[in-house]
Amino acid sequence: MMRPIVALSVAALLVVASGSGTAPRAEAQVPDVLVVAQGVDMQTGDPHRTTLTHAVNVLANFYDTLISRDASLTLKPGLALSWRAVDATTWEFKLRQGVKFHNGEPFNAQAVKFSFERMLDPKTRWPGAGALRLIKAVTVVDDSTVRFTTERPWPLMPRFLGYYGMIVPPGHLAQNGEEALVRHPVGTGPYRFVRWVKDDRVELEANADFWGGRPRISRVVFRAIPSESSRLAELLAGSVHLINLVPPELFKPIQESSKAKLVEGRSLSVYFVIYNLVNIARDRPLADRRVRQALNYAIDRQAILASIMHKVGRSVPTFCTEVMLGCDASVAPFPYDPERARALLREAGYPNGFEFSITTTSGAYPGDRDITLAVADQLNRVGVRARPNVTEYGVQLKAVQSRQLAEDGWFTRFTDFFGLSTIIPFRAFYSQGEWSLWRPGNREFDQPLEAANVATDEAQIRDLSRRVQLLYKEEAPAISLFTAPNVYGMHPDLEWTPRPDLLLTMFDAGWRRR
Repeated sequence: MMRPIVALSVAALLVVASGSGTAPRAEAQVPDVLVVAQGVDMQTGDPHRTTLTHAVNVLANFYDTLISRDASLTLKPGLALSWRAVDATTWEFKLRQGVKFHNGEPFNAQAVKFSFERMLDPKTRWPGAGALRLIKAVTVVDDSTVRFTTERPWPLMPRFLGYYGMIVPPGHLAQNGEEALVRHPVGTGPYRFVRWVKDDRVELEANADFWGGRPRISRVVFRAIPSESSRLAELLAGSVHLINLVPPELFKPIQESSKAKLVEGRSLSVYFVIYNLVNIARDRPLADRRVRQALNYAIDRQAILASIMHKVGRSVPTFCTEVMLGCDASVAPFPYDPERARALLREAGYPNGFEFSITTTSGAYPGDRDITLAVADQLNRVGVRARPNVTEYGVQLKAVQSRQLAEDGWFTRFTDFFGLSTIIPFRAFYSQGEWSLWRPGNREFDQPLEAANVATDEAQIRDLSRRVQLLYKEEAPAISLFTAPNVYGMHPDLEWTPRPDLLLTMFDAGWRRR
């Protein structure tokens, strides 16, 4: 199942380089434009219509949140200069004054109120609304002060607002309609929108009036290049300067090149095959947790890591990793035990296995297609007739989000953007989670998750998270695989620190002058 390392011939690289329109430069010079390549284009310029990483990577350069975070995820002032808990269910934020949106509209408390009410309005259909559902009301105290009232105590709210809650201009939307931001983002962020050629590129220019200071790099282009080998070729040719989510089989060409460098960041991402349990009939195989457990026993995670991931990554017992607060290392992973898998299938009434389809992508995540093929092969060895279906990324996510997925399983990657072990299960397995296929779900599982979201100290979070992990292990709503790599290919002179939350914030980037 091992994918061969991409071989790039000199002729191929010359074709890429000559077609890029990049003139030869002296070694001491750096590019005029920073070109970033992802596998997928952003789907919308409206931050209240998506939570997809590929889109948020771009949007984070146009829009700001109330609270900012650095590359270590430390909370820092964003559009809010300070915040405090007034009482158990009220948070007060003091806002920056003199900040303007890219269209000249002033930023103020009314913009904050408008933005959060828009995010939480069911008519907006923002996929991240569930994460902020505890917000009951947003009140304008004065132009530079806003208060949030929550349904119950929510001490972790600042952590959530360090990632969610991009602020949009209410006057602009009132004048131009609800769809105004879809094609033309307008925020307060470090970069202004220039042009979007759908499925090709998004062009940005520095915001000279940015409250945090002018970005060091004046022009940035985000390109959509689905093919991993094409992204690599353009990086080595110099027409692209940063590629994200580099798969392990492409490490060596970058490491051996004088025109690129390989940079690794901490990983908060986990690979799964999530079962489609939406209103599942009782007579279906996956309705029986013994079957769901059997498929976990059938997977040799170490073999997949060695053959496909080049030994980059660690097996994950449930949904979290050791770097997340509350992840209990004592929870044992499913061992590779095909005999146990077969025994459970016989016990559940499927001695001859059953049909099991898996939707996957090709190039959206490092190794996605090949990992799915390996999982399918191992399931077939215990009698489960697994059939992978490679699906276009956007089509797949639309089917999942609408709960209309045709397949039995969904290969995907989830990232904990907050460093909390309860975030991934809240998004992916909580009955009301934005991407959950476990519906109507399991109340016994939901309750400690909800409690962890309002826990007042780390000890409570650890205890509740352990309960959730043990319940997850028992119910097995997915095949948990391993951590996903967080590796980047970069121009040798590009200075930028990868983030655990995967965001491509180019305000943090600069060129090293030689």
